Amino acid sequence: MHFFLSANFFSKKFMTQIGKNIKKIRNVKGLSQQAFADLFDLTRGNISSYEESRAEPRIEVMIRIANAFGIPLADLVEKDLSVNELLHYNTSLVVETEKLKTTRPLTRIPYVSIPYLNNYIQHRSDSNFIRKLPALTVPGGSNSELIAIETEDSHNLPSGFEFRNGDILIFEQVTKENIHRITNRLGMMTDAESLKFGIYKAEDSQPVLYLNDWVKYPFDIHSDTGYWLLQASYRQE
Repeated sequence: MHFFLSANFFSKKFMTQIGKNIKKIRNVKGLSQQAFADLFDLTRGNISSYEESRAEPRIEVMIRIANAFGIPLADLVEKDLSVNELLHYNTSLVVETEKLKTTRPLTRIPYVSIPYLNNYIQHRSDSNFIRKLPALTVPGGSNSELIAIETEDSHNLPSGFEFRNGDILIFEQVTKENIHRITNRLGMMTDAESLKFGIYKAEDSQPVLYLNDWVKYPFDIHSDTGYWLLQASYRQE
């Protein structure tokens, strides 16, 4: 494999973006500085120094990081990568659990990027389709099903949220066990037509998903419609 870097890379005056990108990779992967360091036989202090621009990795370390995450070396070094870009590189975005020297459990979350949205709406009940989706791996876990959705049109979200197109929202499926904590929180409804977002409100002691004062969606946990509750988000800088 050949790597190509611009001439600027070899200039002492050129400030690389690798420290910023390492931090973003860690956030996307849910890795602590120590867990990331363990993957490449480094120390937590090394990673801290890179992220704070006090030092830069040796070229062989840069190559190992680029290979591990499927990122072109020039992009890793020279580009201020967005979370959206990191998710679209040719990588599984899943770190093998046995490589992580951590006691925290990891959870695999199917990831629905913008190109997959229509297919997800059509095949959301197909377990084979869900298993074939790209995935995020994050620390922690949930007793309910999780799904990560890339925001296509932030105008479809209720007012008051600062999410932008390309941000990633992680939703937990609403079940009888967690329905008691959905009120006044951002939710998503999935049916055969589209994804619908809103705030869960109580109306006559029954949950309702409100987009705004004029648009609201009924809630029936026993129907084929899927109801979801926002659990976490990854925002672009």
